[in-house]
Amino acid sequence: MSLSLPVRSPWFSVAAAAPGVTRITEPGAHRLMRANVFLIEGRDRAVLFDSGLGVADLAGLVRGLTDKPLVVVASHTHLDHIGAHHQFAGAEILVHPAEADALARPDPADSLSFAQFGAPAVATLAALGFDTGGPLLEAVPAEGFDVAGFRATGIRPTRLVEGGDTIDLGDRVLTVLHLPGHSPGGIGLLDPAGDALFAGDAVYEGTLIDSLPGGSIPAYRTTMARLADLPVAVVHGGHNGPFGRDRLKALAAGYLDSRPG
Repeated sequence: MSLSLPVRSPWFSVAAAAPGVTRITEPGAHRLMRANVFLIEGRDRAVLFDSGLGVADLAGLVRGLTDKPLVVVASHTHLDHIGAHHQFAGAEILVHPAEADALARPDPADSLSFAQFGAPAVATLAALGFDTGGPLLEAVPAEGFDVAGFRATGIRPTRLVEGGDTIDLGDRVLTVLHLPGHSPGGIGLLDPAGDALFAGDAVYEGTLIDSLPGGSIPAYRTTMARLADLPVAVVHGGHNGPFGRDRLKALAAGYLDSRPG
């Protein structure tokens, strides 16, 4: 694994995504792992939906953005979405039951190497156009960062959530949707106040992936059929930028067409 990567500082990119919603990204991550982290603020509490790779101080950044008590939610437990969860010990930590063990005890193979995915999945990712020849970073957050030695750190959830559960932030209530397929415990958050869905990796603008360990085409088909009928104005996906309902329907239809039942 090449360690001759440039330093990127600041590591995080921060932008307003909607009223009360901040989008945090890691531009130095490999394209496959460049996930969105969303800070969703209410009157009394705030949700941090996903936490990125965990290679830099996300907790410090978030402390500078809000002083509200945090509820840290995992859309699913792939490394690029829960890497920094352990930085929020003392906060509420929420995950779907199907992935609670993975959050608490990450696979020792969870690293910054493509090898963690296994040869068949790596071959599929390469066929989809991803550069799989190096590490899962394009830059490092600081001089001396140990790319080869980095491993995921677990944290025990404080609450398990399933479809239909709610998270009350005071003046906005988010509803949990169970959206399996990309992973067994994938969830989204429906925000009626913003007429929005925070979708995690269930759907995003780009190539949807169902070939990683834990993926299921039949489950993904069910999820896509459900999303196609979801009456939301905007979707904030786990990767890339937001899109509207027409694009949501098109992405769902495209997946269903590509994976006939």
